Amino acid sequence: MTRCLCTSQHGHTLVESLVGMVLSLWVIMAAFAAFAWVQSNHQHMQARADMQERLHTALYLLQERVARAGAPALQFDAQNKAKLLSPSFSLQGVGSTLSLMHHSSLSPSDCQGHQASNLPWIQDEFKRSTRNELSCKDSFRSNTTYQALVDNIDQVGFLYAEILPGDVPRMQWRNANAVSNWQGVRGVQTCLQTRLSGLGAVPASPACSSGLPLSSPALSWQGVAFLRHAKP
Repeated sequence: MTRCLCTSQHGHTLVESLVGMVLSLWVIMAAFAAFAWVQSNHQHMQARADMQERLHTALYLLQERVARAGAPALQFDAQNKAKLLSPSFSLQGVGSTLSLMHHSSLSPSDCQGHQASNLPWIQDEFKRSTRNELSCKDSFRSNTTYQALVDNIDQVGFLYAEILPGDVPRMQWRNANAVSNWQGVRGVQTCLQTRLSGLGAVPASPACSSGLPLSSPALSWQGVAFLRHAKP
């Protein structure tokens, strides 16, 4: 006699299948949402890092050019005696504009990195353009135009360390309107203010104009440079 052993097989019901599909969709959606958050956060961090790098580069260039301001040229007179010929001015500022002068023998390139012509002097001029850019050019050359160094700049501010009269050497930080003797300026403080819209909160920093803490997402970067070739 042959016996037939039959096992019953039960499949998933329709409700169980639907619940499984919904759970799978939730897992997939959660994974995509997590990936999108990570990608967006990475893009924001990269954009902030890029902006900070551009601000740092612009400040470094300003510090470099301030350090060269007032550099003289070595000249020889009719008796073949050496003497130093200093520029008519080393540094001048008006509002948010800064002018720096040095002899091309120290560096033949201007603030844009271009080789200067056969002119003996280079006058780098920095200012905030109407397109909210920190720009510069060699104003001694008639064929030059302003070139943007960094964009998205809301404010540019300059303060000047001026030597005060008296027996004891003292310096005071002043704005351009308060400087009484440009030959007595020994240092420059530069402030660049920008806004990182859509990039989340940023640490509080002082405003270039008032010094009060800025509200996020605005921030400011500051740098100080001193004239190496200033006369004692």
